[in-house]
Amino acid sequence: MEVLTPHHQHLPAVLAAAKAGKHALVEKAFAESVPAATQIIEVCRSHNVILGGIFQNRFCAASRSLKEMVESGRLGKRFLVSVTTMFGRSGDYFRRAAWRGRKHEVGGGVLMMQGIHTLDLMQWVVGMPRRVFAQVKTAIHPIEVEDLAVALLEWDGEVTGVLQATTAAVPEVPQELEVRGDRGTATVFDSRGYLGYWCTTVDKPVSQTERWATYTANFHEQPSTVPIQASIEPHADNIADFVAAVRAGREPLVSGVEARKALQIADAIYRSSESRSWAEVAV
Repeated sequence: MEVLTPHHQHLPAVLAAAKAGKHALVEKAFAESVPAATQIIEVCRSHNVILGGIFQNRFCAASRSLKEMVESGRLGKRFLVSVTTMFGRSGDYFRRAAWRGRKHEVGGGVLMMQGIHTLDLMQWVVGMPRRVFAQVKTAIHPIEVEDLAVALLEWDGEVTGVLQATTAAVPEVPQELEVRGDRGTATVFDSRGYLGYWCTTVDKPVSQTERWATYTANFHEQPSTVPIQASIEPHADNIADFVAAVRAGREPLVSGVEARKALQIADAIYRSSESRSWAEVAV
């Protein structure tokens, strides 16, 4: 069964499915809170049904290339991660569905509705951050939750991250995840297969003109730089993997535990903003 309801309705739907012995594939956000996500995971385990989540950006060719680049060490020593989610949403967007823009236990703001995809992709590529310092606020829209979120993130191993997310951007720009190392930078734009990769082998001081000439010479265009994927294809691959997991009796690539991770980061961002202090990311 695929659960496509608003995320505050996911828990009762999965409870009913699991008790009926049905496997469940759950859309983003996986649940309205970390405790609800944990309850979903536990009830599926107790009823021995397979649980999966929808985070289709993991199945884009560019995203997989980015993950391979990071894990292979081609970027050198990583030191900076940047996450940008700049959407524009009108008042009509929130009026069309009563649960949008409502308090977090019902709908949630930009982190739960739009930014959750990039949060998941970020942690899938570079791992879970250890702690965050954040501010969320309602800047433009007359809604109950945030339309703006900014955060500083820290990983073990001297990696720092910055996050910006809003539903009040004019103009909209594609979502972006960028990873910088001391030997190169790789960036994924949007969810349709764009990947930019720059690297250098310069080990001694040179003029700025020479440096940029070196960057240009070492620019690598991946096949996925051209948007050859229709946006539906990553969804199809996500679903196909879940079907294969059910047939094989294995965990899907986006398991319930994996789908919960983006919620754990969002939860830390909310807690940090409320306390105006660093918040640890639960693991």
